[in-house]
Amino acid sequence: MPRRYNVRFAPTTQVSVDKPIACDKCGQYSEIGALPQRSRSGCKDCKRRRVKCDETFPVCLRCQKRGTVCESESSLPQWQLEISPLVSRGITSPSQMRLLRHWCEKASQIMVLDPESNPFSFQILAYLDISPSLMPSILSVSAAHEQFFRKECLETCLEERGKALLLLQKELGGKQPHPTTFFSVFMLGISTPWIDPSSSQFGYEHLTGGRALIELIINSSTNTDRQFAQLALGTYLYWDMACSFLCEPSQQSQISSSIPEAVAKIAGDFHPIMGYSAEIMYTLANLGRYCRSFIELGTRDFALEEESEARLLAWQPTTKCTELMLLGNSFRNHGLINLYRICGRTGGRTEEDLDMGNYPPVQDIETEKIIRQYALQTVRDLSQIPTHNWHTNMQAISLLTAGSELTAYDHRERDIVVGRFNALYSINRLPGNLMAIDILQDVWQARDLEIPTSWVHVMLLRGWRLSLG
Repeated sequence: MPRRYNVRFAPTTQVSVDKPIACDKCGQYSEIGALPQRSRSGCKDCKRRRVKCDETFPVCLRCQKRGTVCESESSLPQWQLEISPLVSRGITSPSQMRLLRHWCEKASQIMVLDPESNPFSFQILAYLDISPSLMPSILSVSAAHEQFFRKECLETCLEERGKALLLLQKELGGKQPHPTTFFSVFMLGISTPWIDPSSSQFGYEHLTGGRALIELIINSSTNTDRQFAQLALGTYLYWDMACSFLCEPSQQSQISSSIPEAVAKIAGDFHPIMGYSAEIMYTLANLGRYCRSFIELGTRDFALEEESEARLLAWQPTTKCTELMLLGNSFRNHGLINLYRICGRTGGRTEEDLDMGNYPPVQDIETEKIIRQYALQTVRDLSQIPTHNWHTNMQAISLLTAGSELTAYDHRERDIVVGRFNALYSINRLPGNLMAIDILQDVWQARDLEIPTSWVHVMLLRGWRLSLG
């Protein structure tokens, strides 16, 4: 049985003071009463400029006016950790305890739709003494997140990552790895592009290992906890989808039939990363790999295109939550746009009409209208979700695809997309959000010259392997 961990609110140490009295006319504080407290949670740019920050999250008002990236702190509840002696043995310094706390309170929130329902926060502590590699994996990501993943500030991150890799090697070298090892593999894999200075790695080896562990969990003869299995499978599905455009044809392998069967079983279940979108994530992962293969090899698979298009068009959200519905629809549009743009599929017409050469972007007038319609719908749908809503956290992938299809006439929507990516960087600190803006600028420049292209083509030309989300 996993050990239980107690979490309680930390007692306050603040002394209540009278509020300062401000003049009704000038707004200045009188000498009577306490002075206003200086902000300690303001963004870094305001602190550097020595101006008062209003602490609006994710982008303060001053940064909004300046049009600068806002490196701010979210105001989540502060907690006090009480952990078992077994876990304490893995913490050798106050800085490690600080990083563990930072993970639970802030860094882990970038993984999920809702901080209040986050199995990667305090709940994951129950697995630390089962999988020894999990603690340094968490500390590694936490250390990088604390420093906004700056390449020059990754010493602690890389040190903990090295420990995690050594421990993971031992765990995987046993007769049968424990299922919880999957989360160590996931943490190390998904964070690879976040800390890679060349932006050319996406953790392919970890993704492959994660798939093997998922198949082990699915096919296990032992009674693996269903809730754990559902969490692990859904996590893998989202991760696989996010990396699907990054796998070269030589890296792609046949997926076990046990995975689609397991996906069907959890289709109606809520997952903290992807909501109720298990089936569409699986479809998008397969489609993404096909699109990448088509770019490299130019080989069409009309049956796969037709099946993917039919699945995407038939998909309907199974929730009444507005934010989850908008996110689900945006992912569906993400798949359709890439199918039409990259593969040249022209909106379900006959196969004879689909033969447009090897891999030039589609130039059919009607299909261009359809693509732009999906793009505008996606941008407008996603902009309905306020940036302070944590569902914004999962917008990046579909936002990039939709944004790349905006024309010179859509200057307002282009501004919205750039603003969203800046806000996303403030929310989750992932450098890929700023890289996405660079890719979009290249795509828009080409599109304004009437040279249609896709964001995937531009990414590959830059030598990047961009993993968002």
